Amino acid sequence: MDRNRVIPKLRGDIVIRIIEDGKKKNILLYDQSKIANQPLIFPVEIAPILQYFDGKTTLGQLEKIISQEYKGDITQFLTSLDSLIDDLNLLCYLETPYFFQVRDDFISYINSPVRPPICVGHSYPLDKGELNSYLQSILTKAKSNSSSPNINCIIAPHIDFLIGEPAHRVYAEAYRSIKDNKYDVFVIFGTSHYGTSDYFMFTYKDFETPLGIAKTEKEFLTELSNSLPFELTIDEQAHRFEHSIEFQVVLLQYVFQNPQISIIPILVGPFHEFFYQNSTPLANERIKIFVETFRKKIFEKYEKPLFVASVDFSHFGRKFHDPFDGMDYFDEIHKHDKKLIELIQNCNPEGFFNEISKVKDRYKVCGLSPIYSILSVVKPRVGKFLAYDFWDDSANKSIVTFASFCFE
Repeated sequence: MDRNRVIPKLRGDIVIRIIEDGKKKNILLYDQSKIANQPLIFPVEIAPILQYFDGKTTLGQLEKIISQEYKGDITQFLTSLDSLIDDLNLLCYLETPYFFQVRDDFISYINSPVRPPICVGHSYPLDKGELNSYLQSILTKAKSNSSSPNINCIIAPHIDFLIGEPAHRVYAEAYRSIKDNKYDVFVIFGTSHYGTSDYFMFTYKDFETPLGIAKTEKEFLTELSNSLPFELTIDEQAHRFEHSIEFQVVLLQYVFQNPQISIIPILVGPFHEFFYQNSTPLANERIKIFVETFRKKIFEKYEKPLFVASVDFSHFGRKFHDPFDGMDYFDEIHKHDKKLIELIQNCNPEGFFNEISKVKDRYKVCGLSPIYSILSVVKPRVGKFLAYDFWDDSANKSIVTFASFCFE
């Protein structure tokens, strides 16, 4: 720890609020601009320290200021504060060169009409020719090579292509089922890992991949917005680093040999609050209105939409904050997944949600919200289970499962 280190200034536009939980008080910090995308909560006792995040005070000076009043180990406290400064800097709460670089990148992104790919170069190749060969190799993993003309919905994984054969086979089965069909728009419901501003979050940006630029249906979004009794949520920041839609876009571009496919990208936020309300999402007025309005508008405007849910299943083990190794519980996880697979195959979103609700999502099913949403919007008549597999992330003593389906 460097006692000469100057404590950076807390950004002047950060909102600070006192919040109460029963008798306990905390401080809430959040950034309305969403450059710092993660709200922070601290014990109220830290409030007096925040005044020294002024860009002038050093750790040594703060030590002298508080040493007479602080009753604990002052060195340990300063060491913790030193780490806190590093964390706040990485989270973009402080006025530092790092923040200004991130801010400039953020402004550039917000002003761009295109969302650049974030997984290119590591999850899949940057070179167009290499990418075509790579995607072809993935799709050859399907056991069957036939498709059905009546399919209007698929469920596919969003796990990283990098894990190899298990993921490739499950992806391939989903895309094999639609490869010979024609669709006029692709509606992608993706799991939102980074944004929770609403249940359903849209973007106006087109999606760029090495294959070309997929066109987001902005006119439809305007029509949808005008039909809803509440404001349509456009959350560009939630889409910025999210891979769940990007993976489906690049596969759809390849399968249909059209880089300029028309897409409606939707990120779906968590539905976990309904576990504790002994309710289901469609009992919520906002979700119900959205699902009914979206369904009506999409089938009015398009003759042959394809709906894609980009999801994974269970996440279990130490990487996901469980106090045990994931593979030790594989039989239990698989049993739960089999129940979900049967309910999904039977086109039963309420049963699917209730099964997860029974265990308060103990298995951390990453696709809960998009699967429930897509089945509620599409209301398919017939479902078919295609493939299931898992990733043994032995390095992190964890497991991730995933599956694919198609529907008519």
